[in-house]
Amino acid sequence: MKMNPDFKSIAIGALAGLTSALLVLAATSHLSASIVFLILAGMPVFIAGLGFGIVAAGSALVASFLVLAITVSPIFALSILALPQFPAAFMSRLANFARPAEELGGPANVMAWYPLADMMMRLCALVAVAVALTLLATGYSRGTASDIISAAMKALSAQDPTFNMDAAVLAQVTAFYYYLLPLNQAVMSVITIFAAYYFSAIIVRTTTQALRPREDMPSALRMNRDSIYVLGVGLTLLIAGMITHNNVLTIVGSSISGAFGGGFLLAGLAAFHLKSRGKSWRMPALILAYLTISLTGIVFLIVGLLDTRRAIALTPVAGTTKQNQPTDNSNT
Repeated sequence: MKMNPDFKSIAIGALAGLTSALLVLAATSHLSASIVFLILAGMPVFIAGLGFGIVAAGSALVASFLVLAITVSPIFALSILALPQFPAAFMSRLANFARPAEELGGPANVMAWYPLADMMMRLCALVAVAVALTLLATGYSRGTASDIISAAMKALSAQDPTFNMDAAVLAQVTAFYYYLLPLNQAVMSVITIFAAYYFSAIIVRTTTQALRPREDMPSALRMNRDSIYVLGVGLTLLIAGMITHNNVLTIVGSSISGAFGGGFLLAGLAAFHLKSRGKSWRMPALILAYLTISLTGIVFLIVGLLDTRRAIALTPVAGTTKQNQPTDNSNT
């Protein structure tokens, strides 16, 4: 008996959602490897969306939400839906968008795919909104940060009774943590979701299910120039929140700055990959860059800010020759 295409997509998506939920549960029980599991948790949704379409991706979201709501709680399931699952489904949907290149002033008989730069911009926006809403909904504030730092200090004191931190220094650490947590969460979310997209696209291509053509990430991964203005708005809101001690402005500004900063950081790393291609020092330089990313991240972020463009992947329309598959790397 032949399965209806929609039923097949729903079934595949449900299996992907179940897999994603199990990986999320693994991340919560193995905190030391949580980043790895969170990357893996986004991959089933990406694979369903990239390979089988939006119906499969939507089915994955529903299945994962139900499993996590039953096994943990509806609030937890909703937070995982916000990050990383819904952004994964949305990004896979954008990745499968294509239109005739002629409509964009390009050659005939060629399809132009949704620019990766625009996908990244929308991913960063989704992450910023999700992080800000999650923190505001859970009541994150200076008091929350103070409680977390106090608990950490108590744990350190229990291990070393001689440990003691000056009250002024403790206040500075608490303030730093308060501003850093939303920013760091947004940065890591963008990086992990993009990593899930990258590896999922490779997997889907090996199964011949991929609609979107293979892209050379070192040359294609850049941010849309408009993202610079959004980053500027985020930094402005963050500074305003710091000056006025406004919790909402601080969280929103930090979330926007972190998400778009993470996007530009990835773009800068991609540019470095491209510049080092073919060089004898490439491998040790890349290893050093990734090992010291917490120190050199600002450098790559600046590189990403200086190189904004929209690379458009082109493929021939079915039934035509494959002689022209250019990529538009024009700045916008």
